[in-house]
Amino acid sequence: MKTIQIEIKLYSYNELSEKGKEKAFNEHENFLREYDNMDEWTQKDIKDYVEESININEYLFFESGDMAHVVHFTGKHEKAGKIEFYFQGKTYLI
Repeated sequence: MKTIQIEIKLYSYNELSEKGKEKAFNEHENFLREYDNMDEWTQKDIKDYVEESININEYLFFESGDMAHVVHFTGKHEKAGKIEFYFQGKTYLI
């Protein structure tokens, strides 16, 4: 068995490259369209809505724009104030 130490970088939406932002945006827009009818919205309204949703929820992403599995605990939850990152069956405290 070999054990290696690795570093995983997670990015906020605004820290992503243009290519990463485009992927994150498109995937989140597709998700939101499952719940909201945006067919008659302007492109600016869609852009503002999707980016606001991404930022309000404090999503984190890999460099590619793929969303990381992260949970921000808030309110009266026993883990309030903590952020957990789930990766390959393990939980990491951020």
